[in-house]
Formats: sequence, C-alpha cells, structure tokens
Amino acid sequence: MDLSASGGFLVPTGWSNLVLLGSISSATGILEQVLTRDLRVEPKTEFNGAATYWRGRYGFRTQVGFSRSSLTIGGAPLGTSQSPLDGTASIGIETWLYDVGGSIGFVDYRPERMVWPYGFFGVGGVTYNPKTPVSPPLTFIEHSPTLPPNTVIVIRDSSRQFVLAVDELGVETEFAFNFGVGTDFRLPLGPGGVGLRLEISDHVAPSPLGLRIRELSAFGGLGPDDSVRFGLVHHLSATAGFVVHIGR
Repeated sequence: MDLSASGGFLVPTGWSNLVLLGSISSATGILEQVLTRDLRVEPKTEFNGAATYWRGRYGFRTQVGFSRSSLTIGGAPLGTSQSPLDGTASIGIETWLYDVGGSIGFVDYRPERMVWPYGFFGVGGVTYNPKTPVSPPLTFIEHSPTLPPNTVIVIRDSSRQFVLAVDELGVETEFAFNFGVGTDFRLPLGPGGVGLRLEISDHVAPSPLGLRIRELSAFGGLGPDDSVRFGLVHHLSATAGFVVHIGR
C-alpha cells in the first residue's frame, strides 16, 4: 500500500465557447442575436491526496484533489454597452476532483527498486462550488442590417417564437473519468520505503453549462426541448509530492 500528498497546478479548459444564436425580427427587420460568452476556471494551485492498495504490479487507487481559483466571465462583443459582466469579471470558485480506479506498474515491483513508473485510470466526479451564484452568461444584441441604399427587403413572417433557458450556476457536480501517469523515486526501507512522487493527469467531465431552446406553439404550449451542450472540460494536472510505501 502507498499513501501520498502532493501539490501542483490545475489547468482547466473553458466551460463554453462563443456561440451566436440569431434571428431577424419580422416587424422591424432588426437582427437579434444572443451571445453565450466564455466561461473558464483560471489555472491555480492544486492539492492532492491518494491511496493505492497494490497486488504485484496492479493496484486499486482512490484520490481527492482540491483547488481554489476564480471563474472568469469574458468575451463581451465590441461596440455593445457595458454592464458589470459585459467586460471581464471573475468570481471565486472551489473545484473538487475525486475518483476511484485502478493502477498498473510499468515494470515488475521489487523492494529494492528505486524508480517505480506506473499508470492509472478511474471514474468519479468534479464538483464546482462558486462563492456566489452565477447568472446566465448571455448577451443580447440588436442592430439593423447594413444594406446598400434603395434595397428592397422582403421578410416572411413565420410567427415562430422560442424560449431560451439557462440555469443559474450554483454548486454543480459532473460525472468524470480520469487517466494519468506517474513515477515514484524511492528510498527503500525494508519492505517499504519513502520517496518523491511526480504525476500528470487529466479529469474529463461535461461542461456544467447548458442551454435549452423550446418553440412556442401557435396554439399555446411548448414544443420539444432542444439542448445546446458545450462539450467536454479537461482538468489538466501536474503535481509533485511525498509518498510512503507500507509493507510492499
């Protein structure tokens, strides 16, 4: 069995892209657009603890990681009026990463071995805990189309209306899977040992942000719910710390 405590850096990718949804008003001919702006957790220090029970080259592993950073909201369109969140704003956020899974040594284990490289994988979750709830990161834009003079515009009124819904972001938990590699540089002490542990890994989870679009029926009621998802978020991690091998 081994126990480790490490520190390093966590580098998440963005929660959302700059996605533009647009339509033309049948009454005014004005182009109406909804812009979903960039959300991302800034890179920051991470602290990690792990325990692995080994049988030969194979092991069962559980780990927990924690990082306190800021959620940055940006991507305001140029030429629009500014509000507190139209520029770049940030909110404090805590990120927890946890999983259980397996480990495999890349070489056969021997008590006198001083270098022990291995790989690992697992499933678990990522929990985001912002200090304050985050309003939907949407910007509404209206502007008249730029057309040459003496241009005739023909607009077909289809009388279709839509409802756009985005949940307020609070404490969010997403399923995640992880994988990585590491190396222990050991000082053997009898059947066990102590040493330095280096690891790089990635936790992959769906973005906690999502849009829902529903059409308003001409006869009342709502149509089917169509979702706009923003893909996967990677949490790239590089850590270094101490490890204690017990009874191996």
